[in-house]
Amino acid sequence: MGAEVSAETITTKQDALDYLTWTFFFRRLHKNPSYYGLEISAEEHNTISAQQSANDYMISMVDKSLGELAESKCLEMYPNGDVDSTPLGKIMSYYYLSHRTIRHLVKHATRNATFTDVLSWMSSATEYDELPVRHNEDLINAELAKNLPLSIKAFGDLPLWDPHVKAFLLLQAHMSRIDLPITDYVGDQTSVLDQAIRVIQASIDVLTEMGFLSSCMQMITLLQCIKCARWPTDYPLSILSGVPIKQPSGKDLPPTLQGFSAESELAYQRTVTTLDIPRHNSAAFQKGAKAIPCLKIDVRDLTALSLSVVLTRQNLLGPDGKMYAPRFPKSQTEGWFVILCKEDKDEIIAIKRVGWNSGGPGDKGKSGGGRPTAKAAIKLPVEESGLISDGRKLDVWVSAPLFHLYLGCWLITLVQVVSDGYLGMTYKIKGVEIPDAPKVVDDGKKEKPRDEKVGGPSSQAS
Repeated sequence: MGAEVSAETITTKQDALDYLTWTFFFRRLHKNPSYYGLEISAEEHNTISAQQSANDYMISMVDKSLGELAESKCLEMYPNGDVDSTPLGKIMSYYYLSHRTIRHLVKHATRNATFTDVLSWMSSATEYDELPVRHNEDLINAELAKNLPLSIKAFGDLPLWDPHVKAFLLLQAHMSRIDLPITDYVGDQTSVLDQAIRVIQASIDVLTEMGFLSSCMQMITLLQCIKCARWPTDYPLSILSGVPIKQPSGKDLPPTLQGFSAESELAYQRTVTTLDIPRHNSAAFQKGAKAIPCLKIDVRDLTALSLSVVLTRQNLLGPDGKMYAPRFPKSQTEGWFVILCKEDKDEIIAIKRVGWNSGGPGDKGKSGGGRPTAKAAIKLPVEESGLISDGRKLDVWVSAPLFHLYLGCWLITLVQVVSDGYLGMTYKIKGVEIPDAPKVVDDGKKEKPRDEKVGGPSSQAS
């Protein structure tokens, strides 16, 4: 019902009732009312009283359903019977999530969340309610928890046989790349990861709607870690085959993935030699190294009202635009977030997703030189009065990486790009100027009109 309200198929309570009359539920309710808790005898099935009981049941169900959605802040109900979807309701509908998932996140979300916080929020999604927990798996979960970095205390008093606690442990096991104790857990982990991407993406949108920049960034970090199967504290190059989790000390190695992808051929060979990649990992390492993106970020079309951020991939894109994520069960497309924000106030103004295939039909997101490109056009906010003030200072983060772009009325102090899939990948551009809005200036040269007076003071009305 929330999806139909979001699509504006249902705009009133009466619309909801009319909608249900076109469903199989309406037919089943009249044919088998006892299944739904209606006590109607067989002799009364076709009577007016039976129809009235069914109608009362439907009215009660619609009121209850709309009330639940309103409590989850997914729609607004008005005294005249009208209903209207909220931004959270549209997020719920777009990602096909339960309204209870949205409700839990809105209730528990805070600013400056830790990595443990966002992982526990995501693991508490209603979509994991049906994750199977078999006989004696609570004992397996207890042993598994001892070998994982994050404590289950984030779930309070929930028992070890709770499916959300199990999802929390399986996600940690994925990022730790440890072997699971039984084969059933392998299938369960795949099921958890299948749901994880859309739950995290919806959570990013919800946190954006709430304006929590720092927590949104932690959720994007979680998205990177899930795709790369690494922890945020691991050496970024460890996503490649044969590279250790911790950066070797005392060696001249690139500390980040973007530094690694921008290396010359000579520097690349030196890095490979320094890392001492085992021979059996060499082919897999080279395949992954070629897939790591090297980006060029440009800020164009600057006006007082808008700007465009253009991403250009300097190296070749993999088949079908897929990123290097061998540990994730399904292939993942290389995508990006563009975020308009105020970092000093921990506030998000807007968020926009772009990808290499964001161009027109047939161009596959490629520029004339054959390099994949992506463009995000962003409208700059104005005051509530509708005026454009001077001295505005905003941040635009493009995350796909993720990009942080600091907008000032005269200066965007920083453009930062952070990957949504590659661990710790960040690009920055400093000193991008943005003009003020044009203004009409009174230079004092134009003669101002004078009020003409007819006659003397006696000509004024008495």
